[in-house]
This record gives sequence, structure tokens and C-alpha cells, in this order.
Amino acid sequence: MGVHLYRDGVAIMKIKLLGLFTIVDAKGLEMNQGETVTVFNDMCFMAPASLIDERISWSEIDESTVEAKFTNGDFVIGATLFFNEKGELINFISNDRFETTDGKEYNNYPWLTPVDSYCDINGYHLPSKARLIYRKPQEDFCYGEFVLKSIEYNCTNYN
Repeated sequence: MGVHLYRDGVAIMKIKLLGLFTIVDAKGLEMNQGETVTVFNDMCFMAPASLIDERISWSEIDESTVEAKFTNGDFVIGATLFFNEKGELINFISNDRFETTDGKEYNNYPWLTPVDSYCDINGYHLPSKARLIYRKPQEDFCYGEFVLKSIEYNCTNYN
């Protein structure tokens, strides 16, 4: 059983074996900062209209790469965004996300979310297949793969 929560700039992750034995109890500054990176990543890939937020600053590196800084409460995180010739976001790399396996020891490795493909769903052109990777010194560690099959946005009031 697992719970992963991020609210008001505070993140926790608890994982229990059989609902009884705590395996991971992650919280604190590293989790809070890391989940701020996750929120910004989600904004970039799944809610690009949110990128006009005044808490984001942008710097163009070249015609297919930008640097971004996102401020959320006490945290300022950075990411490099890579685009293909179609203007699709194909990778997001941040050095501000931490990896933990137990919630006690945190390691800071570059975090990548390369996109393998895009598709059109309900009139939205979105990443349909992506991976979650920590770039560890010995080798890249892919700990998750996503395939988007459907999406529903709950924003109905645009005032």
C-alpha cells in the first residue's frame, strides 16, 4: 500500500508492506523540493496552458532548448526543456529532484522524463509514452514508464 501526497508545498510518501510494515516514510525538504519538480514537469507535459504562470522564468538556450525556473512557495527549481522540430516537448531534465528508497537517505541525480511518442486524445496533442529516469553515475535507472490512454481535464471555469 502506498500514499504519495503533495499539498501546499509539502510532500510525503509512505509505503507499507501488506499495509502493516512501513518500508518508506519519506518527507522533508528533499521531498518537498523534488515534488515541486514533479508538479512543474506535469505542468509542462500535461497542462501547457499553465506555463504562462508568473512564477516561471524562461531563458532560451537555442532554437530547441530552454531553461526554466519555477518558484513555488519557498522552493525555486530549475529544468532544461528540449523540443523537436515539430515543437513537441521531448525531454525535461532537472537537477533538483531527489531519489530515495527508504525516506531516510536522499540522492541528488539528474532526473529525466524523455517522451517516446505523442498522440491526439479528445482534441489534445499530448505525450503518449514517456519514461522516468534518474541519471546515476554508474548507469541510467528507469523506474517508471507511462502510456497515456485517456485524459480528462476538470477545469470548467476559465475566469
